Amino acid sequence: MAYEALESLQQTLLQILVRGDYLITPPVKYQIISIHDRAVVLQLNLNQFPYKESIRDVANTAKEIIQSVFSLENLSICGSITVRLSDQLGQLAEQLQSTVAFMVGYIRQRSDSAIESEVEDPTEMIAINSNGLRRLAENIMSIGRESEEEDSSDSHVSVGFDDDLNDSAALDLPENPSDSPSIYPPTSKDDVIGFDEDIAQLMERVTDYSLSNRQILPIVGMGGIGKSTLAKYVYNHPMIMHQYDIRAWVTVSQDCCIVNILSQLLASLKGKVGPVGTDSLIVIDAEKLEIFKILSGRRYLIVIDDIWSVEAWDHVQKLFPDNNNGSWIILTTRLMDVATYAAISWNIHVMRFMDDEDSWRLFQHKVFGDHDCPLELQSVGEKIVKRCGGLPLSIVTMAGLLSRIPRTPKLWQQIEVNDGQLVSILYLSYNHLPLHLRKCFLYMAGFPQEYDIRASELIKLWVAEGFLECRNESKSIEMTAEECLEDLIKQSLVLISSRKSDGKIKSCRLHSMVWDFCVRQAGKEKFILSVTEYFPNLILRRHFLPQVLQNHHRISVSWYDLNLKDYMHSSCTTSIICIPQRGYRPKGSVKNFTSLRVLHVLRRNDHSYWELGQVFELIYLTYLASYIPDDIVSAAIAKLQNLQTLIIYRSNVHLPVEIWSLRQLRNLIAFSFCPLLLPEGETLSLENLHTLHMATNFTCSGRMVGMLPNIKKLGICYPEVKFGVGYHLGNLIHLFKLEKLKLNMHNSYVPRLNPIFPLSLKKLELSGGWIYWRDMTIVGSLPNLQVLKLKNYACYGEHWGIFDEEFGNLVHLLIDESNLKCWTIECSPFPRLQSLTLLRCPYLDEIPYDIGLIPLLQVIEIDDHNQSLLYSAKKIQEERQDWVREDLKVVVKRS
Repeated sequence: MAYEALESLQQTLLQILVRGDYLITPPVKYQIISIHDRAVVLQLNLNQFPYKESIRDVANTAKEIIQSVFSLENLSICGSITVRLSDQLGQLAEQLQSTVAFMVGYIRQRSDSAIESEVEDPTEMIAINSNGLRRLAENIMSIGRESEEEDSSDSHVSVGFDDDLNDSAALDLPENPSDSPSIYPPTSKDDVIGFDEDIAQLMERVTDYSLSNRQILPIVGMGGIGKSTLAKYVYNHPMIMHQYDIRAWVTVSQDCCIVNILSQLLASLKGKVGPVGTDSLIVIDAEKLEIFKILSGRRYLIVIDDIWSVEAWDHVQKLFPDNNNGSWIILTTRLMDVATYAAISWNIHVMRFMDDEDSWRLFQHKVFGDHDCPLELQSVGEKIVKRCGGLPLSIVTMAGLLSRIPRTPKLWQQIEVNDGQLVSILYLSYNHLPLHLRKCFLYMAGFPQEYDIRASELIKLWVAEGFLECRNESKSIEMTAEECLEDLIKQSLVLISSRKSDGKIKSCRLHSMVWDFCVRQAGKEKFILSVTEYFPNLILRRHFLPQVLQNHHRISVSWYDLNLKDYMHSSCTTSIICIPQRGYRPKGSVKNFTSLRVLHVLRRNDHSYWELGQVFELIYLTYLASYIPDDIVSAAIAKLQNLQTLIIYRSNVHLPVEIWSLRQLRNLIAFSFCPLLLPEGETLSLENLHTLHMATNFTCSGRMVGMLPNIKKLGICYPEVKFGVGYHLGNLIHLFKLEKLKLNMHNSYVPRLNPIFPLSLKKLELSGGWIYWRDMTIVGSLPNLQVLKLKNYACYGEHWGIFDEEFGNLVHLLIDESNLKCWTIECSPFPRLQSLTLLRCPYLDEIPYDIGLIPLLQVIEIDDHNQSLLYSAKKIQEERQDWVREDLKVVVKRS
């Protein structure tokens, strides 16, 4: 019962923490988290403590106190006096800490003493402490009764400052605003270990005397990454206190209550708290005017903590006058949209995760102070820190827990990184999402931890699942899905693993802490169940999997779990994400999953496969991604009339002519397809097909073009020794919707084709011999081209001269393997070029000087073999530093 009582106490605390009302101020939140941590420590040590009934009494009494403190009666009395709330919670935290000390002391004594009788019985001390808790509960209730009798007009209460502050003019200001005490305790260097670079960058900005206009500095990052801690350190820095006339701190949070914001601002500016104002327009306007007058003419620093919307920023920014004296406003937010809306891009500070070294420094200091970690704890300690994923809040929380329990490797190994405080923080971000984004986010629980998810596949899965609606006829459903992924990244919930050359996301993942939250939340809502996470034991899975399948529409399972017996069936399961296992390659069975719509096998280096005859009986299937045992796909695929996406992890796939009967098909992808056969007679075109990749010896006849009227992405490979006009590449110009084209040539024959490309093309990749450098005007004149990749001697000749204003919209240019010796440009081509990559160009000694004059150019990437080319890039970099605000980066790719 003691365990359950402690669990109930923790849940009560978390429920209060996620309420998000104005009473949960940072000091109150700190005390709630402190109490929660002590309850966790008591729970962790419970198995080694024989006097469990006394702990149960403590937990039950603590819960009663929490419920009393947050009762309507108590809040109605001290609703405007949050300091009283914080004090009451602080007293409870101290009492619980005493219980923790008694318990841990007893466990240590028992482990150090060989004779049980020598260990002091702690029950008497815990009983005394329990009585103290009961007295605290009685005091809270008695304070409430006394307060009811007090004159309600006496509500101007100090928040820990001196009450005898002198008034200044008629605005009730501190005599010297710069000396006004902070509403937050100073943040010491110990609290910002690992933030040295961040502190230096922020301090350099906010102490810059050369700026006169009011400046906005957003700090952006996921919850728990240290935004508020960093802002607090800067806010309380002695140099800032000396340099600014007045400072103020306001926490906005999700509710964005203007009455509460005004009250916080006035309290911070004036150094004392008054009653929370009303929502009367007259009162609100008066408070706005008062704040404006206080700040007018002064150099001020305002911190707006935890802001969630551009509407909130619109509400508050008008309160702060531009005095043309270098005032600064620091915002902390999880949302990149808010940051970019409020400030210019180079003022935005994006938080990074801690590396292993800084993570260990922070953890070691929090647990051991100035001492080193004992050798026997170092290995298990490093594993715990590693699981925190460089997230400061998680590291500090784990350090706090471990510092309050006996320091033994066995006990430390029992600790799991499951931070209740972080869960509540992440829940706020999750709760902020609209419904369609919640679905997209929770779906990522189906992928393994630390797994880099291909963005293109994730988008196709979201579309197949029907999570999204396309309300704009000019925008495809895939474009809508791409925007949803970008939104999740801007919400600081999803991390970018890599980007494509055009700036779009190539792969993404979840931070380990976010992934854990996502898996739990998805399971709780029965949205998608990660079977191996909920049932890590194979015996448990064998026992419970049949029942699980009957209650969950979507599951993520290992391949082993899908090697099911005939009695295993589910008409409920509609989606399966299958995780291959190395060394285990059975034939999978899905014949009893009659309602299956999505069947996705993660792309890994193995050859696990399905019984295709069974798969082709799943008539509701909209998405199939898997390896197949043979390179021949049977005509039975025609049964899958709902199929939208077919991805085959295999080369030289022979598709039957019946593939043209799949009217819903949007994506047809394999490592390579053998030449596609056209059906005989009149056949309707595949109007929904957007992606075909990679088609071998593709004949671009007039009829083939007519069968693919809306194709957007096309990959073609020609491995034959002889290549001629029989492939009709001139017809590419008639693919009017084509945006991305990849052409691979695997021979040394020099074609004189110079294919004509459609004007709609945005991305072009040529590999193998296709065109002479002198004929590149064909490519340069494409009005929408943004990405150009020239690989494997794609262009013939040694000189590339550009004499017209070509490549007007090109953003990225890559040349990889080329005999190019001389590159000259005139008339300012590439006006929008942002990145230039030159690899394996051994004969090219110099980059054209005018490349350095392109204002948008951000990076030049060179390999480490060509030192002359690297010197040329460095010279361009040096010459740009004097006239371009953002530095040009020169990246050396090691080979």
